[in-house]
Amino acid sequence: MGNLFLREKENWLAWSIWGIIGAFVTLYVAMSTNASHFMVISAMGMLALLTVWMQQTKRFDFGRAFKVCCYVLLLSILPAFMFVVVPSDDLNRFDLIFQSVTFTALSLLACLICSWIARRPKQYY
Repeated sequence: MGNLFLREKENWLAWSIWGIIGAFVTLYVAMSTNASHFMVISAMGMLALLTVWMQQTKRFDFGRAFKVCCYVLLLSILPAFMFVVVPSDDLNRFDLIFQSVTFTALSLLACLICSWIARRPKQYY
């Protein structure tokens, strides 16, 4: 029956470590290529690895998986965004706002899809 009445506490240290590893990978890709689409691909790759791991453990419901995916993706992309995209002089304010809104929308969509994949199957009693 699994943990029917037991609520699991979040291990934020583990999710922070996932996010920091993703941040290092994304920052390395961002510094070496200076292309925003490679930066997004590396952050989404880390999110895909996390999703596969969460799906294999089968311990995450949709809400918990969504919360973890959003947290790890935010930690993964934030340093690269702050150190590479924002200081770039070739972007004007409209381009920066458009890229930020587009990335936020795509991130939420990716987190929704990854959370749906990572959720545990329904249990019948």
